[in-house]
Amino acid sequence: MWVEARTTALNKRDISTVRGARFNLPKGTVFRVEHVDGQDEPVFWAADIVAGAVRSHREGTGEYRSLLAGCVYEIDVATNC
Repeated sequence: MWVEARTTALNKRDISTVRGARFNLPKGTVFRVEHVDGQDEPVFWAADIVAGAVRSHREGTGEYRSLLAGCVYEIDVATNC
């Protein structure tokens, strides 16, 4: 799993979260996490655009979210963070 690199403390929190999720994987599954600088990985750019549009919508500006209406399905997830 590639995770966008942030601060050292947040990177450690990411690792902790992933460790907890690994228990739900089938036995014998090989799974590793690698932090990658966001500017070096274009796959993160699309996620940032979608996240920005959704956040903007939740804060009262829906014009960007409406552009993605046909391809974005939102699910609220409690992360306790």
